[in-house]
Amino acid sequence: MRHKKDWGIGDTRSMTLWFDAMKAMNLNLLQVLPINEMPPGVSCPYTALSAFALDPIYIAVEELPELKEFPEVLEEINSRRFQAGLKQLRISRSVMYNEVRHLKFTTLWKIYTAFHQRHILKDSSLAGEFRAFCRANAAWLEDYAFFRRLKDTHSWTSWTHWEEPLKTRDPGALKEFHAREEHQILFFKYLQWAIHRQWTGARARAAQLDIKLLGDLPFMVNQESSDVWARQAEFDINREIGAPPDAFSETGQRWGLPAYNWDVIEGNNFDWWRSKVKKAAEFYDLFRIDHMVGFFRTWVIPRDVALKPDFDIKDEQAQRERGKRFIQAVAGASGMLPVAEDLGLIPPYVGEVLNELNVPGYKVMRWEKTKDGAAYIDPGTYSPVSLATSSTHDNEPLADWWDTVDLTEKKLFWKLVSGETTKPPVFSKAREKALGSLLGAGSSIVILPIQDIFGSKERVNTPGTLGDHNWTYRFPTPAEDFLKKHADAAGAFSALVKEKRK
Repeated sequence: MRHKKDWGIGDTRSMTLWFDAMKAMNLNLLQVLPINEMPPGVSCPYTALSAFALDPIYIAVEELPELKEFPEVLEEINSRRFQAGLKQLRISRSVMYNEVRHLKFTTLWKIYTAFHQRHILKDSSLAGEFRAFCRANAAWLEDYAFFRRLKDTHSWTSWTHWEEPLKTRDPGALKEFHAREEHQILFFKYLQWAIHRQWTGARARAAQLDIKLLGDLPFMVNQESSDVWARQAEFDINREIGAPPDAFSETGQRWGLPAYNWDVIEGNNFDWWRSKVKKAAEFYDLFRIDHMVGFFRTWVIPRDVALKPDFDIKDEQAQRERGKRFIQAVAGASGMLPVAEDLGLIPPYVGEVLNELNVPGYKVMRWEKTKDGAAYIDPGTYSPVSLATSSTHDNEPLADWWDTVDLTEKKLFWKLVSGETTKPPVFSKAREKALGSLLGAGSSIVILPIQDIFGSKERVNTPGTLGDHNWTYRFPTPAEDFLKKHADAAGAFSALVKEKRK
């Protein structure tokens, strides 16, 4: 999402401004894709350096309160040359991650350096707030800041190739590294303090407007993450996870992410996941559990090509029990409601366990059909304990699907949303009935991608492909101009929401 003064990517200020647009459209829930820090050169939010650290790329730099104390940095930001560079990033159709990240980190380093000199070294009250944040988050922040600096000093090589004392986290080696690199390690802690303060402010604004935030917790982190380095016993880097062969892939999928050592994970009652959920409660009101079926049974691929991929648990009852234990453990870690991403080829028992524990699963309207496939299921009959949606970030928007789907399917879908057996119209004339049908779902939660609200075809991600077309989508209108530029569409949609979500 854009705003007029962003630095080429949506930030905490963007989100705050968009809350006003949401309120005007009678929307009260915002789903946020994972916001944990991504490695350099990466744009996929499901590949993170940490399960706890937020990505500093989302900091609204000019909103940092201490910036006004550093006129030399402000002068540089306001210079003609700097602003010319910002303009290019702002007008770009998509997010230019590498350029945005370089510019923000370079500027944030200058702000941190000034903050270090004028606050940390002088032990000011603001420095006291920073140190209090570090103490409160030490359980994950220490490992993350060490790891982040170690990555820089080792030219981003894998931690598995570091010298043995640092690879195995020898206390003496870490102490020596901290003494040598304390200033730089503090920088990464400062970045987390900065983004945490801004996110807290944005969430407070959402609460004022009675808007809830739905966060997204990925199934796994990158092998090159502070979590795997810090908790090596809990992860198996000799195996990776993926998905078995199906109608979409004859060979299955390899995700390049390490497998869990379930004996260790369960031995500490899913401590890492419970800690992750507890931390997420500071950012969100509800949380999405990515790849829910993986907690029941995980498709594991040995890195030794002589060994065959398979599920880590074969017995169905054992699969069922492990998934149930996991949900019970994480659901009790905070006051947030979990939402299970249960899409794809899912064994029936997954839905049974979710129903038993009152955890909502997903209902993608165009995938919900009767058992014989002869008709689409009326969203009005969906269980209240579910999340209904028209699409996901991994699928084509509804307008694109409408233009490419088989005519027989289109007729069935048109009959669902309109009650008519006439020839389906173009999507621009079918959109309102499709959205109205979804908004009338019996589900307690309804999510509509912004592309489907406005009938556009831009995708967020195309699974199985690589390139800048993935994860770089930006809505073209800045938040400040949204209600003016899209007044008619926003007004019509607002009325539709009010009518259908009574």
